Amino acid sequence: MRISCNWLSRHVDLSGVDLDALGRRFTMAVAELDGVEHVGRGLDKVVVGHVRSVQGLEGKKVRLTEVDCGEHGVRQIICGAPNVAAGQYVPVALPGQRLGDMEIAVADVAGITSHGMICSERELGLSDEHAGILVIDPAWAAHGTSAGASDAVLRPGTPLAQVLPIEDTLFVVDNKSLTHRPDCWGHRGIAREVAALLGRPLLPLPHDAVRFTTERPLAIEVRDPACTRYSATTMSGVSIARSPFWLRVLLFRVGTRAINNVVDATNFVMLDLGNPLHAFDRRQIAGDTIVVRAAGDGEAFTTLDGQVRRLAASDLVIADAERAVALAGVMGGLDSEIKDDTREIVLEAASFEAARVRVTAQRLGLRTESSARFEKSLDPELVADAAKGFIALIHELCPGSAVTSAFMDVAAPTPAPTIITIDVAYIDERLGFAVGEARIVEVLRGLDFGVEVGAGGRLTVTVPTWRATKDIGIADDLVEEVGRIFGYDNIPPVAPLVLVARPDRNAKKKLETLVRQRLAHAAGLDEVQTYSFDDDVFMARAGLAVGERVRLMNAISSEMPCMRTELAPHLVAVLEKNARAAESVGVFEIGRVFLPVAGALPQQPTTLGVLMAETAASEGSRWFRRGKALLASLAESVERVVPEVVRGGVDKGWAHPVRQARLVVEGAEIGRLAELHPGLLHKLGLAHTGVVLEIDLDAWRASK
Repeated sequence: MRISCNWLSRHVDLSGVDLDALGRRFTMAVAELDGVEHVGRGLDKVVVGHVRSVQGLEGKKVRLTEVDCGEHGVRQIICGAPNVAAGQYVPVALPGQRLGDMEIAVADVAGITSHGMICSERELGLSDEHAGILVIDPAWAAHGTSAGASDAVLRPGTPLAQVLPIEDTLFVVDNKSLTHRPDCWGHRGIAREVAALLGRPLLPLPHDAVRFTTERPLAIEVRDPACTRYSATTMSGVSIARSPFWLRVLLFRVGTRAINNVVDATNFVMLDLGNPLHAFDRRQIAGDTIVVRAAGDGEAFTTLDGQVRRLAASDLVIADAERAVALAGVMGGLDSEIKDDTREIVLEAASFEAARVRVTAQRLGLRTESSARFEKSLDPELVADAAKGFIALIHELCPGSAVTSAFMDVAAPTPAPTIITIDVAYIDERLGFAVGEARIVEVLRGLDFGVEVGAGGRLTVTVPTWRATKDIGIADDLVEEVGRIFGYDNIPPVAPLVLVARPDRNAKKKLETLVRQRLAHAAGLDEVQTYSFDDDVFMARAGLAVGERVRLMNAISSEMPCMRTELAPHLVAVLEKNARAAESVGVFEIGRVFLPVAGALPQQPTTLGVLMAETAASEGSRWFRRGKALLASLAESVERVVPEVVRGGVDKGWAHPVRQARLVVEGAEIGRLAELHPGLLHKLGLAHTGVVLEIDLDAWRASK
């Protein structure tokens, strides 16, 4: 979302403010800015010119103009624009001026030397209009964004930036940082934050001159509670025309295309105050009736973009006596749009339930500027200001316009105001700094909170309606308000004074760490990590029987349908993969195995598996003795009891039929030690001999 500082100046005085510094402070206090863009600068050699004469050139589409550029002299300029005419005031880019990628120079055009260029709006970066040159109307007013244009200042040679509001600074706001701030989806809300940051007043809205009649020419019925407020106002004497320059430029700066004065006025008020509006051609409101209702399931509706959409019962529509004329909170209908011959309008200013608008926009894939705002939970109290803002602007754009009705308003009961009681001491304590009562009250009142100061620094704070929809609700929200406006960077950092207890030792992790250190650093083994699933293809090829296992409902592979119950087969698979590249293999793994339990979750003991093997011929029982020695050394390193080695009883296909043993501690078996079975090695084509150690680390750790 782009915020124009020229636009903000309509709400808060920005004179003398460093806008780059303000942008940095805004990021720290309100919402993240993706950037600060300075537009319209560098046009020092674009001046006001007065066209003295226009002469056609035989056989040429271009024309020769004579333009008075004041102190820069009377210049011959070749111009191809169809709307150039004698007597006009126009922007002239003098030689040496750079416009985008083009540098203006004295050039030979159609055999005549041209001393500059008369510019279009697009060439000046003021709009996408390029059908003709920009003709400066002396009646244009700058609306608080520059000195204004008049016969007095339209002197030839005057820099264009002194006449028209062509320079601006844009704050590019990251929309995601404003999802909780519906009040900041318009320039007025942003200006309120800026005013609080600068300690300057927020200027009043110029709506006091708006007057309504007592007539009620429309019947309004709200049938669905998702419409929390609906207002309509009729106006006559409207003439559809192009919007004035200042309005078109402001809309262009923030990324909105100008259409006509009435549509532009609705967009301007939406981007100004944050509340979307919609204007209907009154001729298309059948029966002078407006009904807010749920759509019929499957009801066909043609939106302004010309698309026929099938609605659902969850959608909310604005209808007349015959058919739907708008999709509430999202987009108007094609049949009721403003046309070139529209003279009477019906202005809709309403508020809708955020969830209903969001569901409709997402289901139809039709997210608009309007829906983006209603989805944030807008303040229903904003409706009247939005309607008055539109009417005041239309009176300005169409001097012959008039309000022909009352402010016809149907609203749900106004909720009770949100009131929060908080102590100054609590705010100071939570921020870790004595901000003080006076500054706290100043900050909150600067944000338009109502504040009553009681005895002992007790504050009774009334939350403004535009902050109560989904943002401010508890005392700590007020602490945040004070902190961000005061400036978190103004709070001196202090080391925490809380006592931190020493965390409990994790005996399990300590044992695993000691085992890793002994095996990796002292024994020189490599740690591996294998899948927790048995590879049934490998198991079958190795002739290893599988017992009862935990079967997976959604296995990652058809070859790995079950969880492993031991580590040894996985270490043997590691040996096979590395056999060709290494004559000696020494690896270990610490990981869980999964032992099925009937009617319950499987047991998942953390298990250590070790495999050591090499190709050199060795005498019988050498590997078994090496395994026993490693076990004893490991027990000493981790300060655990050396398990008793009980020969026999290891019924595993990978275990040597004789050189094998169970590992027992306190009468309970916690592991096994065995040389690799010669038959297994033969089936896998391995020339290695070796030993495998498996031990339940959880059981070993639990032993005395």
